[in-house]
Amino acid sequence: MHTNIKNSGTILLLLAAMMLSTTDSMAATPTAATDSRQQQIQQAGVLERNGRKAMSYIVAARELLSKEHSEEAHQYLKKARKLLTKLKSEVTNEKDNVTGLLSIYSQLGVKKEVKITDQLRQKLENTHLDVMRGRHKKVIEALKAVGIELQYSFVDLPVAATLGKVKSALKSLSRKNTHEASKTLSDAEAGLIHKHMIINASTKTRPDKHADQHTEYNSQGVI
Repeated sequence: MHTNIKNSGTILLLLAAMMLSTTDSMAATPTAATDSRQQQIQQAGVLERNGRKAMSYIVAARELLSKEHSEEAHQYLKKARKLLTKLKSEVTNEKDNVTGLLSIYSQLGVKKEVKITDQLRQKLENTHLDVMRGRHKKVIEALKAVGIELQYSFVDLPVAATLGKVKSALKSLSRKNTHEASKTLSDAEAGLIHKHMIINASTKTRPDKHADQHTEYNSQGVI
């Protein structure tokens, strides 16, 4: 496994194929287990979207501050604080989430020349819930077992730390210190955890400082 690899020529098309096929397979087998799994996926999806929304408010607030619109920025930060406070409670209540991180983006790519068989699709779909919940170690182990080269990217939001920065920025605004508030919001954006890795990397894909990389991947959806 190689982390932080950049491949020039990589194609990442955002598709919802995995999510749609997962929903279809669940509908075809209406058991209590699949109903429960579908509900968990939906709940994880709500958390993921709320995390992205909170970050969009933070970005909007910082941009407004750069244009000296402090009142409008204040309103966005209040929205972000409300969302993050709720997310902190929900993330803390998750038994196996000791890090307090919330996955807000994830993407899985398969090399362009690889044929997506039903068996392969099922194996990838089985990681869907763990991906959305940010159980990256578990996902990586499952993807290693698939046995083909895969590209895995994700962004995690440290909820408590980001909430703390939003509260700090609001205090700075209350003191009319827009410069400090803007800096704090930039720190909040920088606090996002970005990871990109190639799993089961072939010799051709492994980084070589003397060679250009032109591996192309088809995305299997923002999962």
